[in-house]
Amino acid sequence: MERSVLIHFDSATGEVRVEAEGFEGLSCLSATQPFEEALGVVEGDRIYKEESAPQLRTTNSSQTRLRQ
Repeated sequence: MERSVLIHFDSATGEVRVEAEGFEGLSCLSATQPFEEALGVVEGDRIYKEESAPQLRTTNSSQTRLRQ
């Protein structure tokens, strides 16, 4: 499967959302982090897709909120 990082802009609310597709486990975090830092978009809780579920159960990860 092709891997992609998608950036969604909501012109009505100004919300920016970064989404990863085609990544296995939590490798999506390292792919999206540069975009999140540059855009300052990690405002709320992360939403993980089904593909990351096996690693979420075995990984003690922390969440960082970035503000601009």
